[in-house]
Amino acid sequence: MDIEMLYLQYVNDIYRYIYSLCKNKAIAEDLMQDTFYKAHIALLSNEIRDIKPWLFKVAYYTFIDYIRKENHTQPSNNIKTQTIDTPETVVLEEESYRALLKLLDQLSPYEKQAIMLCDVHECTYEQAANILDLKLNTVKSHLLRGRKKMRLLLTKEETKNG
Repeated sequence: MDIEMLYLQYVNDIYRYIYSLCKNKAIAEDLMQDTFYKAHIALLSNEIRDIKPWLFKVAYYTFIDYIRKENHTQPSNNIKTQTIDTPETVVLEEESYRALLKLLDQLSPYEKQAIMLCDVHECTYEQAANILDLKLNTVKSHLLRGRKKMRLLLTKEETKNG
């Protein structure tokens, strides 16, 4: 598959996933570019069948490499998406996504990753287990616990706002 087509098809998903990990616009953009660079290099010599989860795995390990090198993250509230939607739609999506990230930050890292991969980015349980390098049942457990906690958090938010 052509890297330009891959980029156009998955750039927003990969960017949002990386942003959910680092919460910094500039770092997310850099890591997204690194992800697609690494993907391009790997695709020159390998044929990947299930491309979307593979890209998420490349993005995840690109982030892990960054953390190991830098050993820090800087939170930010700015999200930049590449869409052709109206400005109003973009603002609403960004606010919703920020609210989701705020709630997800209250979960354990693995619960957050399981929800981001399975529920937000529509990966299968097997794909998420492969990306996170965990056993399938472990991912399912994290997902179950994370969803329960999210329901409680959402209920608290609704009662607080309503």
